[in-house]
Amino acid sequence: MSVINGAMKKIVPEYGYIKKAMPQVNAGRQREKKTPGNKKPRLLTERSQNEGKPVLRKGVSVNQAARKLNAYEATGLTPQQVLDLMERERNLTRRVEKLEGWE
Repeated sequence: MSVINGAMKKIVPEYGYIKKAMPQVNAGRQREKKTPGNKKPRLLTERSQNEGKPVLRKGVSVNQAARKLNAYEATGLTPQQVLDLMERERNLTRRVEKLEGWE
């Protein structure tokens, strides 16, 4: 491939910029790109059967729970503010879908 690129650089002006703009094709089958919105948040806790107290789910380490708690605390938001933001996002998404459907 580098032989072809070298020849093209000599013939086509600004070939380097054109090559950067072209989509990259891998040999074989390409993977589908993941979008951030496809992943559901994974819950780390559940209610215990006996007492109804929150406990870590099976397979979740204390380190995982501590990292997630730290991420929530780093936002500086209260749980109610997070719920308000989630509701606002749902409402805005509905409005955008409604406007996009209007023709």
